[in-house]
Amino acid sequence: MRLPHGLDGNGRNIYIAKTTPLSVVKLYQEQFERDFLLFLELRYKELVLGGQMVLTFLGRKDEDVYSGNLSYLYELLAQSLWSLVEKGLVEKEKLSSFNGPFYGPSVGEVKEVVKRSGLFDMNHIKLFESNWDPYDDSEDGNIQDSIRSGLNIAKSVRAVTETLFVSHFGESVLDALFKEYASKMAEYLERGEKKRYSVIILSLQRR
Repeated sequence: MRLPHGLDGNGRNIYIAKTTPLSVVKLYQEQFERDFLLFLELRYKELVLGGQMVLTFLGRKDEDVYSGNLSYLYELLAQSLWSLVEKGLVEKEKLSSFNGPFYGPSVGEVKEVVKRSGLFDMNHIKLFESNWDPYDDSEDGNIQDSIRSGLNIAKSVRAVTETLFVSHFGESVLDALFKEYASKMAEYLERGEKKRYSVIILSLQRR
């Protein structure tokens, strides 16, 4: 997803958090709709009549945009970045100008864009959940080792976002950032049940 313009009002956040203004939330939602619609239009041109595709991507369980676990994940990352500002490792101005180019849609939002496109029939859509810790495949809500899980989650998030952070903050801050993130994640997990990603699977057929 491309980064929406006009996110200056997002305060100390790098994604949608509890303190994110509705005006900023709307910018994220509108950008997702534009990008997903463009994606469908391009795939429509590539597929033959009746051709099918299956998409898998992160979303959120509830319609309430503030309630997704993805928001908590990136809220802790924002806190870690601000800790580096306080330690003099990251410039405040650089962090204030940074927002994440991602969005976790609800199933309802996905359905709405597919319907609006008029290009595909929806064969199937389903949401399932996957633990933040990629090495934890248990289904209960208990966390056996919050420090270990914090490290595992930090490593997996780093693998996905490293290029993004290097391009904005430089490579020198990475180790300190994700060490801080692993620590904050462990503290967060210690206070409650394990968290899960909401993953959307979508099967479409070209009209």
